[in-house]
Amino acid sequence: MSNSKISKEVKAWISYDLGNSAFATTVVAAFFPIFYNQFWASTIDPILSAEYLSWTLVISNVALLFTAPLIGAITDISKTTKKLFITMVLISISCVALLFFLEVGSWLYALIFFGIANYFFSASNVLYDKILVEITSPNLFSKISGYGYAWGYFGGGFLFLINAIMSLNPELFGLSSQADAIRWSFITVSVWWGIFLIPLSITFKEKNTETKSGLLKSSLMNIKTTLMSIPQYKNVFIFLIAFFLFIDGVHTVMALASTFALNLGLETSSIIIALILVQFVAFPSTLMWAYVAERKGDKLVINISIIIYIGIILYSFSLSNATEFYILAALVGFVQGGIQGSSRSLFAKLIPADKAGEFFGIFNTFGKAGAFMGPALVGIFLAIFKNTIVMLLPILILFVLGLIVLYFVETDEII
Repeated sequence: MSNSKISKEVKAWISYDLGNSAFATTVVAAFFPIFYNQFWASTIDPILSAEYLSWTLVISNVALLFTAPLIGAITDISKTTKKLFITMVLISISCVALLFFLEVGSWLYALIFFGIANYFFSASNVLYDKILVEITSPNLFSKISGYGYAWGYFGGGFLFLINAIMSLNPELFGLSSQADAIRWSFITVSVWWGIFLIPLSITFKEKNTETKSGLLKSSLMNIKTTLMSIPQYKNVFIFLIAFFLFIDGVHTVMALASTFALNLGLETSSIIIALILVQFVAFPSTLMWAYVAERKGDKLVINISIIIYIGIILYSFSLSNATEFYILAALVGFVQGGIQGSSRSLFAKLIPADKAGEFFGIFNTFGKAGAFMGPALVGIFLAIFKNTIVMLLPILILFVLGLIVLYFVETDEII
């Protein structure tokens, strides 16, 4: 795609992903679970602390499951997408910054701030994806979406690299300990995220700010109409079920990988290096998968990605050292962006063009809020078996079921 086709709004939209991805990398995937385990929750049993973290993710994502459609419907009618988007992002940014002030043993407050930040991060992303539909034409959606994912990995990875150097060599930054470095990393995420929010806040202009009466009732009716219309489009419905399953597996791997590695006895430094590896492998790999999808089809990319994820889970059963964890991290980075980008692109091809906005609201709900089942199953398995290896089984099941259901999705793609 040539730069001449990219408007200022679209460039701002892509650049925002560089900012918010820092939350997904530095906070969700890396430092929160590490610091929570070794600092805030160091006074309680490790298995119990892992359960609490899993259930925090469950509560946050279930809340999103029930509210995301309403958020989308309300902003459709009231034209408050920009205002609500900025508000949600600022709440999330503030909660991340508050983590800096928590002391040893403050695991409950840490989980509360993290849960709120995670909810508003995901809720704001529903509106972020919706903004893309408003600022560009459908024929450019897949490419621009891929650019967002790819540069998001680069931006999130770049800040995480700086944060990792801070944590591994705190004295270089005038800090007294690794704990101080990690606490300061939460501040850097907030600042970084806020900086990349500014261009989109300035350039995105909502077309109509008129608020209609009977907002809540109208919004609920819109949700009901959209949900009732899904079964009429059998292919879309089948894909949503498959997507709910396999993307749940993807999100669970992202959210709980560090906890899993810590419970295997790996050093914090090894986990940090592995997570940096994920980001910088994901940047070129996501662009590569977009190229493959454009020529061979999105369904093929998703199928290959799921099979690789199943291999990753099976490989994890015998994981025993840092080198093996690095190999696992590289494999995750290789497929993570591809499965996300192609899922959104394939869905765009399946839905009726005149109802794209409504259907993408449902898609985002499944994608963002669908992340509750994996952590819930992991929490249940941990509570029953008290074994971090066994916690991989439900994730494996999600990928296998997703692959089976995806088989029944019919596409016009020629492989």
